[in-house]
Amino acid sequence: MGEKFYFPKLDAIRGAACFYILIHNFIYGLYSLELVPDFVKLIFAAGQEAVIVFFILSGFLVRFSLARHPELSFWKYLVKRFKRIYFPLIISMLLSVMILAWDGTLLQKLSGVDIIGNFLLLQDFGSVKPGTWFYPFLGNLPLWSLSYEWWFYLMFYPLIHWVTNTTQRIYSILLFSAVSYGIYVLWPNQISLICSYFIVGWVGVEMANLFLKYRTFTFKNMQPILLSLLGMVLISAIPLFWESELKFGYYPFLMFRHFVAAFLLVMGGLYWYRHQLIYFNYILGYFSILAPISYGIYIFSYPILIQWGLNSSLPKNWAFYGLNLMILIGLAYLTERKWQPAIDRWIK
Repeated sequence: MGEKFYFPKLDAIRGAACFYILIHNFIYGLYSLELVPDFVKLIFAAGQEAVIVFFILSGFLVRFSLARHPELSFWKYLVKRFKRIYFPLIISMLLSVMILAWDGTLLQKLSGVDIIGNFLLLQDFGSVKPGTWFYPFLGNLPLWSLSYEWWFYLMFYPLIHWVTNTTQRIYSILLFSAVSYGIYVLWPNQISLICSYFIVGWVGVEMANLFLKYRTFTFKNMQPILLSLLGMVLISAIPLFWESELKFGYYPFLMFRHFVAAFLLVMGGLYWYRHQLIYFNYILGYFSILAPISYGIYIFSYPILIQWGLNSSLPKNWAFYGLNLMILIGLAYLTERKWQPAIDRWIK
């Protein structure tokens, strides 16, 4: 077993991203009710950019996990990731089924094709991207990102273990993502879209490699990562020139937004790191309390706060919304801190 690492500040970042997405989803559901001031909507409009934080963190943490357990076989790695992704996903799917059954809309909205697509983890936010194959199960929109996480996990292991030229590897991944995005632009399809985002998750892997080697981040050793992300920003900007009308939340501007966000997050994080992460604990430190249940909060928030809290026949008031929030936190805690460990012991 290799050296053990623990990064409490990463817990704070993960918790903060989770909290931001939680508020984003809730405000998104309130749009038609005109209960939220426009400036608050603007502040919490970047929910998908917050998901980019999860992609980067996933690569970073997976690399450290494999560094600690270099003997871990691909099969055991796969089983571990399978349990982590699928068990809370199944709980969220059952939750949506119960909520829509209560509303009497289950049979109308249930799609056998989308059930299969979600179990294969090939779902995406199809209304804003061409070429997607399956929609998130019963409209639970945050599930779109799980397909990316899952397929990133499957690609991380072989590349970490079998591609030994670490100095040029980031540029090979950039080429892979750039070609994939080019294929997607010419022939929109889900696989190419997922592969085009792989550079974002891989950035986390390369950052972990740098820390394992140098125990620090500098603008010099981070240069290949920053250049690769900037390259993807420029590549994703090309289709913008072909559009007569650009929409902020739709292809192709949506993808450009995501890659710009990845670049700015890494660049901004590096700048903050080089300045000793000043005031970090005051700004983000308190969010670390959410990190252990962040995945549960992420995938349960839409069914509980939106599908149940806003689309049901139940009262619409802040007391009811507060009750739903407590239910959300409680279910996330039970799933991740109580039931998930039992599943991990049961499935080896």
